[in-house]
Parts: sequence; C-alpha cells; structure tokens
Amino acid sequence: MAHIEAAFFNKRFEDEEFNEKMITALTNAVASVLGEDAGKDTTIILHGIDPARWGHGGNQLSKRFE
Repeated sequence: MAHIEAAFFNKRFEDEEFNEKMITALTNAVASVLGEDAGKDTTIILHGIDPARWGHGGNQLSKRFE
C-alpha cells in the first residue's frame, strides 16, 4: 500500500478540478511503478499551505509573489 502526502499553496485549491486531477495523477504514477493493484490500494492526502508558512532556500516564498 502506498501513502502519499503532498503540499501545495492554498491558491491551487481554487481550481475545482485540482483535487481530482492531482489524486488521479499521483495514483497513476504509483500504479505505473508498482502495478495496478498497488494503485488501487493507494492513499493520497493533499495539504494546502499558506505561502507565508512555506520557505525554500532560506526565503519565505510569499515574498516572491508580492
């Protein structure tokens, strides 16, 4: 069984199709590597994060979008 948690900026979830597309894409990726049975037993959890609480390379990412 695969368990995948993925984090995205909250803004991504404004697209009503985002959740379904991402869950399908991640499940298909697992199935392509581990087989269809693994894909059927895969759990996906999507997290929304405020850019002010996300940093990369020592920088707060919300500063990049001001």
